[in-house]
Amino acid sequence: MRSFPVQKVIPEAGNTRLSSWKNVSYQVLKFGLAAAVVVYLIFHGDIAWEPLRASLGESQYSIPAFLILAATPMGQFWRWQSLLRSGGLFLPNREVFSYLMVSKFFNMAFPSYVSGDILRGFYVFRRTSSEAEADAEGSRANWKAGPPRVVASIVFDRAAGLVPLFVLCLLGLFGSFWHPLPLRLVAAVGVVAGSGLALTLLLFLIAYRLPQPPVILQHLSSRLHFVESLCYLHEVTHYYVRNLKLIGKILGISFITQGAGLGSFVLFGSALKVQIPLFAYLILVPLGLMVTAIPVTPAGLGVGQVAFLSLFHLVGTSQGANLYTLYAGSYVLINLSGAFLYLSARMPARLASANPAKNKE
Repeated sequence: MRSFPVQKVIPEAGNTRLSSWKNVSYQVLKFGLAAAVVVYLIFHGDIAWEPLRASLGESQYSIPAFLILAATPMGQFWRWQSLLRSGGLFLPNREVFSYLMVSKFFNMAFPSYVSGDILRGFYVFRRTSSEAEADAEGSRANWKAGPPRVVASIVFDRAAGLVPLFVLCLLGLFGSFWHPLPLRLVAAVGVVAGSGLALTLLLFLIAYRLPQPPVILQHLSSRLHFVESLCYLHEVTHYYVRNLKLIGKILGISFITQGAGLGSFVLFGSALKVQIPLFAYLILVPLGLMVTAIPVTPAGLGVGQVAFLSLFHLVGTSQGANLYTLYAGSYVLINLSGAFLYLSARMPARLASANPAKNKE
């Protein structure tokens, strides 16, 4: 596997400070937006303390919902670790789980999926690079630690999490034959989920059949000066998708994980006394999660409440904002563990970088 050329860039101090202030201002703006939306929903009565308090008393629903949701990171860890090991990147389970939870915390606290993914990619690449320096077979170790394999594992991890959402949405549409839904909702689900699934399958087929990116993509990427990176990533992607056993395993884990998350919503809905058909969750929850996946506010606060409130209004319930509040509160508590794992996630990289010979022993 070829390696990326490395170019060292020393940023100017003034530009660094300006960029830092911009990032801080951007994050403050996001927190302010989330707080403003939540406060508005509270005063408007869409987020109400009494239903939330009553739902916590329904322990036969709320406790299993929280426990199921708390178990979903294990499925995400299993999926990402499988991708890493298939790509020749072998790291201890404890470290990979720590990197994952740290990235989930950063994605939640500082909304930008790219930032958290860059962080876990950096941890893995730095960790495997330190092992490469200690390995006598340098070329083999560098092949293992290549950036394309780290990046491809994260891209595949993200894509695998979306596919079940598209499929669940489409499956939920079958329920509308027995319980009619608003036509605009059915049309929106068909367009969004159908297009998303079709695009995913198209990209899969392109990567499966072609060892090199299509000429048109190479031409477009050359204009943006990342044609070499595109070729590297496509090469690794081609390697992954040709392993159909691995793809089947990754998709299976994803369906289990997303199904568990959906089950937690159903249980939270039962705790809130939401009276809607079960198939409605198949449609509404994936759509709502797709909206909150856009990194606008921390943990989707505010944006998620508005999205779920609007979607669940379509099926005759006003509990959508409260439902997402229960989910988001649990999500925050679970991902806070990433803050405690942050230091321990940094330690292996520091130790390995400082003393690669000891790491080999």
